This record gives sequence, structure tokens and C-alpha cells, in this order.
Amino acid sequence: MLPAAKLAMTLWLAAGSEPLVDATEAVPDLVVDMRYATEDNFLKRKVYPEDARCLLLPDAARRLKQAADVLRPKGYRVKVYDCYRPRAVQWEMWKLVPKPGYVANPKFGSNHNRGAAVDLTLVTLEGAAVEMPTAFDDFTPAAHHGYKGGTEASRKHRQVLLEAMEGAGFLRNKMEWWHYDLPGTKKMPVLDVPFTKPG
Repeated sequence: MLPAAKLAMTLWLAAGSEPLVDATEAVPDLVVDMRYATEDNFLKRKVYPEDARCLLLPDAARRLKQAADVLRPKGYRVKVYDCYRPRAVQWEMWKLVPKPGYVANPKFGSNHNRGAAVDLTLVTLEGAAVEMPTAFDDFTPAAHHGYKGGTEASRKHRQVLLEAMEGAGFLRNKMEWWHYDLPGTKKMPVLDVPFTKPG
């Protein structure tokens, strides 16, 4: 860990904040598909370890559980694509897509780098995909929340996810239907924690 990051982590812990938690502990039926641990992402290469976990701030994990509990009776489970993200990966993404709004400038850090953002979608209770307006990491207007095209089913699913996430206190990213943030996280430090479980 870099000295500045170590100092930030020390100050963060000293302020009484909890470390990141595995989201599957809060949502046991969470479907985890960490796309950056595969080649199925816009980078076209693996940048996470294969056993990367969905790590989140405790408040984000609690809110995700709240959303999942609302969605389950409606016939849906939550599937996550990305959660906590190391800053080094943020730099790689910025080199490829230096577009604020789509990729956060790593100089300032992303809410993913703080464990305060989650990329997700809906699946059925059996784990089957449901139709959404676009695939994950689509950088076209069709990924925007205001997009009125596509099928009625895709718009309905986007709205169901939106209502559950905002009902749990998350904030939408207007340009990415899959991306939600905790409120008030910009002053939290960028973190440097291991993805994998301690040996």
C-alpha cells in the first residue's frame, strides 16, 4: 500500500468507519459475476484476480440487502458486475476511455475505489438473465436512464431496479442504468484492500 493510501486508511479507521465487507454476507443469494476478473468487459482482458469478491462499505452492503429484499418478492435476484475497484484498474480504464461520466478520473478516484458504488442487474429467482436496455459497460445513449427506446420489457426491468435501489437510498448514475452510488461518499478515502479472502 502506498504511504498516502496507508495514511488515508488509518485516518478512515480512526474515524470509526468499518472496513469493507463481502456483499454475499449481507445478500446470501447474490449472483456474483465480476466482469473485470474475465475478458468479457470493455478492456477485453482480466484486470481482477479470478477469485475477486464483491466488496462494499458496510452501509452499501446493508442498502443492497434492502434492495434485494424488495426485489425478491417481485421475482428477481440481484446480480453484481463490479463493486470495490483498485485505483490501479481505474488508471487502466481511464487510458482507454477518458470520458468523465463514464469513467471517473483516477486522480480523484471513483466511488468504486471507495467501495461505495455497485454495478448490477436483475436476474430471475432461478438466476436467468432478464432483458435490460443494453449490455453492461455500454457507452451509448441507450444506457442512459432517460433512454426511451428499446423494448417495453427492458424499460420495465430498468425501472424495477431503479425503484429498488433508490428506495434503499442509492443514487443513480444517469448515464449507466447499472451503476448506483452511496450518497455523500466523495470525502471518503480511496482504498487499497485485497480482493481475495485472507489465507
